[in-house]
Amino acid sequence: MSFLIDIAILVLLVGTLTYAWLVDRRVRTLMHVLREMEPMIGDFSAAVDRSESSVSALRSLGQKAEPERQREEPSFRSTRERPKRPAGATKATGKSELVRGFFETVREREA
Repeated sequence: MSFLIDIAILVLLVGTLTYAWLVDRRVRTLMHVLREMEPMIGDFSAAVDRSESSVSALRSLGQKAEPERQREEPSFRSTRERPKRPAGATKATGKSELVRGFFETVREREA
């Protein structure tokens, strides 16, 4: 019986050592990749710092700038212009007017 317990302990120990070896390989790979990415992350951090300082400088310049004079008339239209109809186009309110207009146009072109 004690022999079976010893074998079970050995199997569990081998399994634990194998798992530890796999985890160690993965951690080493991760550390290698992080070392390769370190310059890129440093450059990104510097770019973020520069952009933050640029934004704060632009904000302070915008606040210091003299406010623009108010225009008396708005720079946009409050209503839209009506679309212009192409030459020869007429408004047809119903289906019968549309059909009649079509045939009148055909007769005029044939004549």
